[in-house]
Amino acid sequence: MNKTIWFSLITLVFSIIVTFATFIYGNTSYLESLSLSLSLSAPLVFIFFCVFIVFRNTMKDQNSLMKAITIRAYFFTALLHIIWNSLMFMDVLSKGSLGPAQGYSGLILWLGSLKAASFGVFVGIIFHFLPKLINKNKNLNR
Repeated sequence: MNKTIWFSLITLVFSIIVTFATFIYGNTSYLESLSLSLSLSAPLVFIFFCVFIVFRNTMKDQNSLMKAITIRAYFFTALLHIIWNSLMFMDVLSKGSLGPAQGYSGLILWLGSLKAASFGVFVGIIFHFLPKLINKNKNLNR
């Protein structure tokens, strides 16, 4: 496995641990906290498997567009998960228990992940083709 896969795995595990800690602190059972953590992190887990498939050692470099799309979709989705889960954990620490605001986590993480991944795909396409267009313009101007 390469560094990209390892870094993606570390961010995935960190996000799941923060979610798990949030629900454990909120007086829920270990099994319930684990199932909630995994279900809330399902979009991130899915995109991690996409990163794993695209960035494994046997993948050829011919798929640079797919790599650009996948890593940026993962980046924006992981950013959403880490920020939201950390804010939720800090909220639980300050209030001392889970509140009604944590009920929106599923909605925010699932629908937000779709938006973040879509934005990542868009940014990946732009960052893939923009340098090629700039180089093509430089060559035409010479």
